[in-house]
Amino acid sequence: MQYYKMICEQPEEKEALVLNDKSYTYEDLQLLASKRAKVLLSKETSKIHIIRKEHILEQLIDFLACNAVGIIPLIMPNDCKITKEEVWQLAQNELEKIDKKTDTTKVCMAVMTSGTTGIPKIYFRTYESWAGFFGVQNDIFQVTKDSRLFTQGSLAFTGNLNLYLAQFYAGGTVIALEAFWPKSWQQAIEKYHANAIYLIPSKLMLLPKVQKEPYKEIRMILSGSQSLGIEDAKALKMIYPNTEIILYYGASELNYITYVTGQQMNEKRNLIGKAFPGVTVELKKDEFYIDTAYHVEGITTPYTLHDTGYCDTEGNFYFTGRKDDILNIRGRKISALKVENAFLQIDEVKEAAVKVRTHHSETILEVYVEAKEDFLERYRQKWHNELKKVLASYEIPRCIYVRKQLPKNDSGKIIKDKLHPD
Repeated sequence: MQYYKMICEQPEEKEALVLNDKSYTYEDLQLLASKRAKVLLSKETSKIHIIRKEHILEQLIDFLACNAVGIIPLIMPNDCKITKEEVWQLAQNELEKIDKKTDTTKVCMAVMTSGTTGIPKIYFRTYESWAGFFGVQNDIFQVTKDSRLFTQGSLAFTGNLNLYLAQFYAGGTVIALEAFWPKSWQQAIEKYHANAIYLIPSKLMLLPKVQKEPYKEIRMILSGSQSLGIEDAKALKMIYPNTEIILYYGASELNYITYVTGQQMNEKRNLIGKAFPGVTVELKKDEFYIDTAYHVEGITTPYTLHDTGYCDTEGNFYFTGRKDDILNIRGRKISALKVENAFLQIDEVKEAAVKVRTHHSETILEVYVEAKEDFLERYRQKWHNELKKVLASYEIPRCIYVRKQLPKNDSGKIIKDKLHPD
């Protein structure tokens, strides 16, 4: 019951959460969780409770209530392709599997991968595997009892859930909205005096469009899961002049792995910086192998995610993609991430997703682009000229499809399976 206990140990009158313009103290969260826990005890017969709720408050309260009574909570994304019953069966099977390898009595939560294809993976965590690292991450992220962190989106996204709990661990405050409306984010940031922001890059870079005047109260911007470049950092500093910026690299199976600050960023968007304290990163045949005590149950370290990269002479790591992101076109290996980052350097491009398609036995490299403004046909030649400066001819996609909006999952990641020429 450690997370529930953590809430109970904070000052009752302290504001813990401002959600959709409604404020909740730590006492409010405690009482709501306690009430929900009684219901779960009377109804839940399984060791695992699947939470498929649309609203953040329901997700959070169910999570804490499960923790209070020793049930393992798993918050399920609303856009998951399989049913709640199927997720429960997957979780049950996985728990039985790891029970043969390790002591599962300390397991207090489960998480799902936010993958965009195939059957999701489910991982189990002990309290120590996350909370044991809160002190380290909070020190680097400058999280204290006075922190007021703005974020947006579902707690099924482990990045959100982790930072909510880390804020509560420090006695801080989370300011959150469910709506995907950047103007309302900017208004909430100012109205509730946020001094920190956590958003993935594709959401974060919507703020410079709506923040018309510099806002000096922001002291820290956190981001991860996607690339963020030096030009993005400069744009953020224009509207939040007193902020520090941190981009982290992490994984559901592990935890935080590396980070880079805005001051350390360079022209390469794939820079992910140096390892967090207590984390060791090594390269073997261009793959990252990570050693950390803060990982999910049932794996051994050093552990590889099959992410590839390299290290420069100053000890900074660079991410070049996952092994399955390396595409083979007519015998040549192409990094999808490299091509996507090349498109993201183009002024008119907001998002880009590269994939391959087989047409009449021929493998074709194609890219789907979400433009920042109405697409004009003359952009095609301009883009081609810019791409030639950073990509080899065989790395430039043969087909460029421009869409008003690219499909995304609850975590904000592009769903490539839904991208088609027609």
